[in-house]
Amino acid sequence: MPKTVLTSAAAIVSVLVSNLSVPAAASAATSEAGRTVAVCFAPRGNPDLERTRHVPDSAVPHLVRATASYRGPCAQYGESAQRGNGVLRAYSQSENGVPRGIGLVFDASTLDGLPYDPPNEGRWCYDRDGDGTEDRMTECSGGYENALHLSDAFRRSVNSPFTYVLVNWNPTGHVPPGVYDLPHFDVHFYVNDNSARLAIRPGPCPALVNCADYRLGKDLPAPRYRHSDYADVDAVEPAMGNHLVDPTGPEFNGERFTHAFVYGTWDDDVTFYEPMVTHEWYRGLVDGTRDDACFPLKLPHAWERSGWYPTRYCLRYRENRDELTTSMEGFVFRHAS
Repeated sequence: MPKTVLTSAAAIVSVLVSNLSVPAAASAATSEAGRTVAVCFAPRGNPDLERTRHVPDSAVPHLVRATASYRGPCAQYGESAQRGNGVLRAYSQSENGVPRGIGLVFDASTLDGLPYDPPNEGRWCYDRDGDGTEDRMTECSGGYENALHLSDAFRRSVNSPFTYVLVNWNPTGHVPPGVYDLPHFDVHFYVNDNSARLAIRPGPCPALVNCADYRLGKDLPAPRYRHSDYADVDAVEPAMGNHLVDPTGPEFNGERFTHAFVYGTWDDDVTFYEPMVTHEWYRGLVDGTRDDACFPLKLPHAWERSGWYPTRYCLRYRENRDELTTSMEGFVFRHAS
């Protein structure tokens, strides 16, 4: 970024912060605690010109309203892909080796122009009935997928096992019927290599997976590495792995599916964390009928690998940038045990 642009950005931030009208009580609290927070400053009209600044916490809402800025340190962007009328992009936020968030960001326009027919791209299919063809309605899985790696810089500088985001758009949802069969996005945050995921083959066993691979998927991590509410429901899928779901969730108890969290496993290991979010929920964030929110994870008692792990997932709409985020946040360092 040119030095003149950075100097200008810094000057704008200084002017905005110095001219903020902050209530006396809030100002006193900030002064007493010395609390400043990171914000990614970006001028309106040039949202790509980002720079991390540290400002009083009370100043952040004003800065976000006046500019194209957002909370937290500036993102390190990973891979991106076209989807619908917009672009999906993996991102991470960190400071001094500590992750603040890893996530998926996409333009609100991504919600328009999405493929619906056929219900998948025909990538993971198996001719189960042996008729010589693969029926896209009944013999294919996975919806429409994009694997987006996090930035090399994040993976080098942060001790966290997460390496890429697998995004699956499911226009007709998926099993179980009557629960997850609404149009939605599966946002998988993977800790194993993409090559290991791709090695899980299609086949005739439940959820259209190869039977030898199905048996590997059924080998679950030791109980201490998974929360007791999460159950194996035979959802071992090709190019994904097993999906452990929470039957105590509202969607299993008479309420409409909106968003949910799934743990992924494969061959004795936890391999991904997965928020599932309906198209309807994202649309509600954009039109203001839903509020930005974070949701706590049900956590295991132990972790297989040392590193930074999240404690919540968050769903947000950045009105000043017209973009949506799905992120893992609240990272805590865990020691393997």
